[in-house]
Amino acid sequence: MIGLERGTVKLYPHEKQWETEAQRTITLLKEILGDTAKDIRHVGSTAIKSIKAKPIIDIALAVDSFEDVLSYEQKLKDAGFYYRPKSQSFLSDQLLFACGSYYDGTGNMQTHFIHVVKTGSMDHRNYINFVEYMNAFPAAAKAYERVKERLAESTDDRGVYIQGKAEFITYALRKALNYSFFGKVVNIEIDRPIGYVHKKGEKVLHYPINYGYIPSVIGGDGEELDVYLLGVDKPVERYTVKIIAVIHRRKHEEDKLVGAPVGMTFTEKEIAEAVYFQEKFYSDYIQTDKNDFFFEDKYL
Repeated sequence: MIGLERGTVKLYPHEKQWETEAQRTITLLKEILGDTAKDIRHVGSTAIKSIKAKPIIDIALAVDSFEDVLSYEQKLKDAGFYYRPKSQSFLSDQLLFACGSYYDGTGNMQTHFIHVVKTGSMDHRNYINFVEYMNAFPAAAKAYERVKERLAESTDDRGVYIQGKAEFITYALRKALNYSFFGKVVNIEIDRPIGYVHKKGEKVLHYPINYGYIPSVIGGDGEELDVYLLGVDKPVERYTVKIIAVIHRRKHEEDKLVGAPVGMTFTEKEIAEAVYFQEKFYSDYIQTDKNDFFFEDKYL
């Protein structure tokens, strides 16, 4: 089954048909948009293989310019993709196209949502990361399903349903972002080099290691995603590192990544000792294996 009456909330067991329809839609969008479409992915709950979902196909379409895709508005409409400029007015960095009989005026069904995002933006990352993380960790997917089921049982209001999922999705996106960088080689900028002194209230931190961030990647606190740099014993301004660990902070809005020069490794104990100067103020869990799963109990 594909499609749901507008304004209703009903979950169905996962169907292979959803992936088939998503791929058909992706192929059609590529034919219409050509090189304007930089990346097209099946996203949302119908792309998570182990859980129930509303039978509406979500597609993330990445473009370099919104003006470019809007120049195809008539061709998209002719193919059944209707531009909805007011439907996501609260998302200033996305456009929405939608399919279904509600949009062509013949009924009340919604079948597809096409979320147009800027290539490489956080929205682009988040759509992809969420699905990949949920498919990699069934325990997280099932926790998400339970949230959806509780809400579907208590409301038929789509707005209430979406708002009710927000806290879980925010937390899961934070973990999914960490997962997406684990084992990857990235360039980081150092804003607190070795010897840096940071004063915050009564706390005075002396940095014995370099500490920086991944530019343009936003972490859970709304700031760029922080990285501890191990294995470099002098102050640096930037560095190319491999992400070797994640420091999950319990009951806190952000996590930290740990990077090291490519080819260099550290044990969990060595990492803990290196970051203790700052992490001693938090309850945390150090993950050194990408396939290790960490979720706080309140979200399971």
